[in-house]
Amino acid sequence: MYIPEEEYKIILKKMPILCVDLLIVFGKKFLLLKRNNEPAKGEYWFPGGRLYKMETIKDASIRKAKEEVNLSCNFKHIVSIEETIFEKTGAMFTDIHTVNIVCSLTTKSIAELKVDNLHDGYKWFSYSEIDELNLHVGIVNPLKIEFSRVKK
Repeated sequence: MYIPEEEYKIILKKMPILCVDLLIVFGKKFLLLKRNNEPAKGEYWFPGGRLYKMETIKDASIRKAKEEVNLSCNFKHIVSIEETIFEKTGAMFTDIHTVNIVCSLTTKSIAELKVDNLHDGYKWFSYSEIDELNLHVGIVNPLKIEFSRVKK
């Protein structure tokens, strides 16, 4: 479902956007993508994106994994609900407010992994690297929640 750019700008000015963020785990590592666009250009984030009307959270998560990184994933559970607010800092975008449903997914193979054109690469990280990465709290919080479950 595509929303024309002008219509989407109007929506962004009036309301938060509901998104799924994907905490994709392979083995003992998780996937982050380097953003190629504002907001947070050049930073590592979860894959993910907008939830469509009448689409389940599970279906949106599986769809976004395929669209953004070409991975077939299995939905496990919702990890947390986070929020990001980026106030306008330049002419490139308007204020952005998203409500992010962070979902845990697994994949059995990363052989077909291919990043979409909205990202400038990817990296698999281990839990021990979280504090060194200088990540947004909306990324750190669900990682700590998910990996505390694994340790139990």
